Amino acid sequence: MEELKSVGLRIRDIRKRCKISQERLAELTGLNHRTVLRIENGHTLPTLETLAKIAKILECNIADFFAGGNSKSRDEIIKEIHKKIHNFTDDELKKFYINFCMF
Repeated sequence: MEELKSVGLRIRDIRKRCKISQERLAELTGLNHRTVLRIENGHTLPTLETLAKIAKILECNIADFFAGGNSKSRDEIIKEIHKKIHNFTDDELKKFYINFCMF
């Protein structure tokens, strides 16, 4: 049941990143808006066919909806790295530079 909820949350995250409303996703996939809502809230399990339609609209892979799928964009990854580096101490920053930038 927890996996069902996490699939829905991943679909919601990717949809929002794509700046597509639930209504628009429903329209583009031929689903009812309420069905999209139930999928994103983890109340219903979408069929493989439905997952494929959603993935096509969101321009991602079905695997991105499941644990282990990497649904983060390049910009999101860079922002997360920047945030972490920004909080490094001087020593941590020097170690990071030596280990990752000097090869």
